[in-house]
Amino acid sequence: AMHYIILGLIQGLTEFLPVSSSGHLVISQKLLNIEIPDVAFEVFLHLATSLAVIFLFKREIKEILLSFLKSLTKIFQWELFLNYIKEDNQGKFAWLLLLSTVPGALVGYFFQNIIEQMFNSSTFTASMLMITGLCLFLTDKYFITGNKTIKDSNWVDALFIGFAQALAIIPGISRSGFTIMMGLGRKFDRKYAATYSFILSIPIILGTSIYKFKDISNININISLLFVSGLVAFFSGYLAMIVVKKLLVNFKLHLFSYYLWIIGFLILFLV
Repeated sequence: AMHYIILGLIQGLTEFLPVSSSGHLVISQKLLNIEIPDVAFEVFLHLATSLAVIFLFKREIKEILLSFLKSLTKIFQWELFLNYIKEDNQGKFAWLLLLSTVPGALVGYFFQNIIEQMFNSSTFTASMLMITGLCLFLTDKYFITGNKTIKDSNWVDALFIGFAQALAIIPGISRSGFTIMMGLGRKFDRKYAATYSFILSIPIILGTSIYKFKDISNININISLLFVSGLVAFFSGYLAMIVVKKLLVNFKLHLFSYYLWIIGFLILFLV
C-alpha cells in the first residue's frame, strides 16, 4: 500500500512543482524499485491531478468554458469572432490555451517511440534535471519585470509557451517549470504565468489519459488502493500549486534549483 501512496505523492507534487514528474518517475523506478502497476493506475493518477487544477481554478475554468462555447457560435462570422475574442478576456484565454496545447500534442503523437527510449537512460534524465535547475535559477535572476495579463497576451505568447510544454515531454524537463519560465520570458505577470501554466496542464493531461485508455485491458489493482493514491495525488497537487504561486510571486523559484542539482547528482552516482 505504501508504494501506491508514494506514487500518488510523486505524481501530485511533481506535476506542479517545477521538478519534472517524468524525471521523478524514473527515479522511483530505478532507485526505489517502485513500478507503476498498470496503465489504468497511471491514467487515474493523471485524472486526479487534473481535478486538483479544476478545483483550485473552478471560477476561472467555468468562465473560460462558457466564453469558449459562446465564441464557437461566432466562429463562422470571422470579424464578429475576432471582435468577441478581443473584448472577452476569458474567450481569448480559451483559444490561447488551445493554441499552446498543439505543439505538445504533435510532439507526443509523432515522437512517442523516441520519447519512450529516453526514459531508459537515467544519465540522460539526470542531465535534464540539472538543466531544469539551471534554467529555474536563471529565471529568478533575469526574468524580473513583467506585467502582461490575459488582455495583453497574444498568439505568439501562446505558441512560445506551447513549445516550452512540448520540450517538457523529455524526461527530466519540468512542464510547469518550463511553461512558467517561458511565460515570464514573454513578460507575463508572475501570478498570471503560474495560472496559465496550471490551467494549460488540463488539456494535455486529459488528452494523454484519453490516448492511453486504449491500452487499458483490465484493471489489476485493488480499487480502494487506487482511490487512496488518487486522493494523495489530488491533495498533494493542490498543495503544490499553492506553494509554487507563493514562491513565484516572492522570487523564490530558484530554491528548486538546488533540489534538482542534488537529485541529478544522486542519480548520476547511484544508478
